[in-house]
Amino acid sequence: MSIDETIRQLARSTYYQNIYTSSKEMSGIQLFENTSNFSGLQVLFLFWLQVYSNLYEELSQKKWKYLDEKVINNNVRCDAFLYWRKQQNDIEIEKQKREQQVSNLKLKDKSNVSTFSVDFEGGT
Repeated sequence: MSIDETIRQLARSTYYQNIYTSSKEMSGIQLFENTSNFSGLQVLFLFWLQVYSNLYEELSQKKWKYLDEKVINNNVRCDAFLYWRKQQNDIEIEKQKREQQVSNLKLKDKSNVSTFSVDFEGGT
C-alpha cells in the first residue's frame, strides 16, 4: 500500500474523523504534537481529513445520488466522484452566473425606461 493510500485510509477512519471534528470544535484537541510548520505528509493528511469530512457530511445530508459508503471507501471511485461533483458544481455556478446576468440586464432595461405623464384637459 502506498503512502497516499495509507493516509487516505487513516483520514477516512472514524477515529481520525472524530478527532478532526473535535479539534475544529474545541481548541484543546490537536491532531499533531506540533501546532505549526507542518510536514508535507501532515498537510496531505489534513487535506484528506477535510475532503472525507465533507463527503461524510454530504452523505448524511443525502446531497448526491451517487455518493455512498462504497464510493468513499474506494479511492478510485472516490476520485471519480470528486471529479464528477466538481463538474456538477461548476455547471451550477455557471447557471447562477447566467441567471444573474439576465437579472442584471432586466434591471438595467427597467432603469433606462423613461416615464411621461400626460394631462388631458376637458376629459378623455
